[in-house]
Amino acid sequence: MPGYPARRKGGEMSYRVVQPGCPEYVALDSWSRREFLRVGALSAFGLSLPQLFRAEAHASSYGETVQARAKACILVFLSGGPSHYETFDPKPEAPTEYRTIFGVAQTPIPGVYLCEHLSRLARLANRYALVRSMSHKFTGHFGGHRYVLTGHFAPGNPDQPARPDDKPGLASLAAKFLARRNVAMPPTFMLPWVATDQGSGASGGMLAGTLGKQYDPVVIEADMNSLKDPNQPPIFRVPEFALQPDVSLQRLAARRSLLQIVDQARQQLAEQAALTDMDVFYRKAFELLTSNQIREAFDLDKEPAKLREEYGLNAFGQSCLLARRLIERQARFVQINFSRNVTQDRYGWDTHNKGRDTLKDHLLPKLDAGLSTLLTDLETRGLLQETLVVAMGEFGRTPRVKPDGGRDHWPQCYSILLAGGGIHGGLVYGSSDKHGAYPASDPVEPRQIILTVLTLLGIPTAIPDQQGRVAPLFDGYQPVERLYS
Repeated sequence: MPGYPARRKGGEMSYRVVQPGCPEYVALDSWSRREFLRVGALSAFGLSLPQLFRAEAHASSYGETVQARAKACILVFLSGGPSHYETFDPKPEAPTEYRTIFGVAQTPIPGVYLCEHLSRLARLANRYALVRSMSHKFTGHFGGHRYVLTGHFAPGNPDQPARPDDKPGLASLAAKFLARRNVAMPPTFMLPWVATDQGSGASGGMLAGTLGKQYDPVVIEADMNSLKDPNQPPIFRVPEFALQPDVSLQRLAARRSLLQIVDQARQQLAEQAALTDMDVFYRKAFELLTSNQIREAFDLDKEPAKLREEYGLNAFGQSCLLARRLIERQARFVQINFSRNVTQDRYGWDTHNKGRDTLKDHLLPKLDAGLSTLLTDLETRGLLQETLVVAMGEFGRTPRVKPDGGRDHWPQCYSILLAGGGIHGGLVYGSSDKHGAYPASDPVEPRQIILTVLTLLGIPTAIPDQQGRVAPLFDGYQPVERLYS
């Protein structure tokens, strides 16, 4: 453990902490504010967590001023654009060239069907609502991601990766406006990766944009090497919580001694408000890093083997399980990105070609197992009513199917699923026309879904801008009240 040379000047105080079992010591002698800020900066911990806590300190100053129906949200983002025909709106009565390429599964709701490869979800239809009349105009992945997650589009070319001037995504809005329920648990997470397209940077809506990086969700990544064996569950690594390579646990303990020193010297340093604030945030960061609750949340081996298998031993299924464990420990918002790299994933939702095999053998079984088990697991634990679950992509797929079962991008009409958190189960809101090409009734815009999610979480839908002026997020748009009123 490194020591710091003592420096003495007339009348100045010296503090020393000796670590148990360690001959070295850390001494702090009348450090200037600048020096302490330098030592106490991120390099002292090798962490980015204190930024998170600074952000959360402001979360309760504005937000949750409307009555919340949900305490938390899990957003299942089906990045790539799932076909509504092969998921939630199969159109079994349509001509062959339009309807689903598979059979259908009957739900408990008369006349309502899902794709046959979502049979487990079909049996749970009384627990969720479907919106079958989603519609917007952005045909590219980047543009679609940004629009459905933020309600905004990039100027000029809409199909750009994340930009610093992007509006924040739902996860970051939750990070800013929802106070934490558990002091040992960050409010927002993203797993098992940040979604992108062609490996050219994060998609818009994944990050905080204009809110600042301190409101980015904590990203928990699946170890890519652990995904190579389909018979073994993935391993998650948590870069936000990991020490930098040159920061040992012993050094971390030494840094903790700096906080103890600050406690001892508080009276002498009380006038330095920034230093006091730094002490608070770094103390929280240390407590988070060493929290038993955090370590336990990521230990999926504590779950019964049978339940892990029901979720599916793949990145999506185990992410659903991890999301439940995080919500159980009072996280506020967890976003699960099904696909990592839209156009380069071997089995992703961007099914332009070979849709039949990709959907039947890979995508649909994983979605069916992971999402259905998540809903029943939350319900069994008494968490579904207070946890909003949303499953959606950035658009649907074209009405006419290709010979190999592929379909192209189609934002003009698609479907999403919502459950828990005050959502009426067994409801089908809106409808598509006879070919599934356009909304036939009650068209819904992504901005309305964003407002619906915020309303259910108790986040105001009119917020102050950088000049402090309060204005609606989206002029002329309202939440879809029929889903929950």
